[in-house]
Amino acid sequence: MKTYTTPNGKEIQIVRDPKTAHIKIQFGSGGELPQELTGYYTSEAFASRAIVGYLEGLAKQPVEVKQEEEVVEVKQTKSKVAPSKED
Repeated sequence: MKTYTTPNGKEIQIVRDPKTAHIKIQFGSGGELPQELTGYYTSEAFASRAIVGYLEGLAKQPVEVKQEEEVVEVKQTKSKVAPSKED
């Protein structure tokens, strides 16, 4: 059966469930599937469509780019200033 790879490098496999003879999707390394891929499928073609749709959705998500913030250190010094006289 087919194997797909996510952008993060995780393998998604299509396998036959020996208890029901239906098709299911699982991560090759184990782990919890996203809600869109859970459940049983009646054919490998339906499972493949679900995986392809999921992967296409991942590709359309905006990528968050974190920029380093410039850190400015401000040091406060104590200076002796004569008090002003306001008469």
